[in-house]
Amino acid sequence: MGTMVAMPAGGDALTRAEAARNAMSRLLAVAGHDLKQPLQVALMAIERAVSDGVAPRAAARLGLASDALVRLGRELDDIARTSQVGGAPTRLGPVPLGPLLAAVAAEWQPYAEAVGIRLHVRGSDLWAESEAAMLATILRNLVGNAVKYAGRGGRVVIGCRRRGGRIAIEVHDDGPGIPPERLTGIFEAFDRAGRRDGAGLGLGLHIVRQTAQALGHPVGVQSRCGRGSVFGVIVERSAALAAKEGKSRE
Repeated sequence: MGTMVAMPAGGDALTRAEAARNAMSRLLAVAGHDLKQPLQVALMAIERAVSDGVAPRAAARLGLASDALVRLGRELDDIARTSQVGGAPTRLGPVPLGPLLAAVAAEWQPYAEAVGIRLHVRGSDLWAESEAAMLATILRNLVGNAVKYAGRGGRVVIGCRRRGGRIAIEVHDDGPGIPPERLTGIFEAFDRAGRRDGAGLGLGLHIVRQTAQALGHPVGVQSRCGRGSVFGVIVERSAALAAKEGKSRE
């Protein structure tokens, strides 16, 4: 998967910067909670407009708008969930990766098609020892990051493979890549390395890091300018359900 990204060491300046980022994240979480109601109102208005009957072309555009609002709602939920990380220990259990990867890809498929990205999922019968909702949050943000940054005509591939008693879940893209000097800070809040237009808050990979740390899953990135990037998370294989793996091949 590439080199694991090390967390930066402490220090007064770094501590203040991290405190400022955490404060901004908490502020966004509160603001996100307040935005949920108008978001739901907008979704209901779109649904009513479609049910009342509109031209097919308008219905397709309203569908894209609805998908975008649903994604925004999930992103707000992720921000709120990340602001709560660090409380009680997370309880892990068996998670089937094949259905999870397919579900995350399905969430991003409409957006990928709209911006000309080919999104492909490699099937898997592996089971991870994790927490399904939190692992989905990690993968949703990794896939979203790849789809947003790959560029029109690009390709994003999601898959996983065994690494001894562990599993590497990887998201590959053939986008512009990330300069080496930007890699160490790429999981920091509000970092937008690689984004051509400078848009977005730069919270997706920060959410990935915080959630992965809560689960005890290492995250990593490997990138080459002009060749694309590979982001990934390492999870333990579920010992309890390892026997189920490969049954489809028997």
